[in-house]
Amino acid sequence: MIGHLNADFGSRLRQLRQDRSMTAVDLARRVNVTPPAVSHWEHRTKMPKSSRLQAVADALGVSLDILKGGVTSEKPERTRQPSSEPNLEQLIRAIEAMGFSVEVRSRDKRPETR
Repeated sequence: MIGHLNADFGSRLRQLRQDRSMTAVDLARRVNVTPPAVSHWEHRTKMPKSSRLQAVADALGVSLDILKGGVTSEKPERTRQPSSEPNLEQLIRAIEAMGFSVEVRSRDKRPETR
């Protein structure tokens, strides 16, 4: 057992997994363990080996500190601000303003009817 992980490890692991819409089976496959192993971790009947912790953190897309509970919030991802991001029309205009020609085609591959 790993003594430096606090008692909330199991609930944190479950919450991180669920936040990512990942099942215990999904997580187990990603870290190469059995689904019952993930269940044991979440119910705190067993703890992952220290060598396995980084793989679990990587599979969940978090730092090891977050997984262990040493940090209370996840790394902030790039904040998306839709109002500041150009939409397709703005991108086309910008490309055309640089002197390029832009042709927009549908990905629909249905044959044309005449």
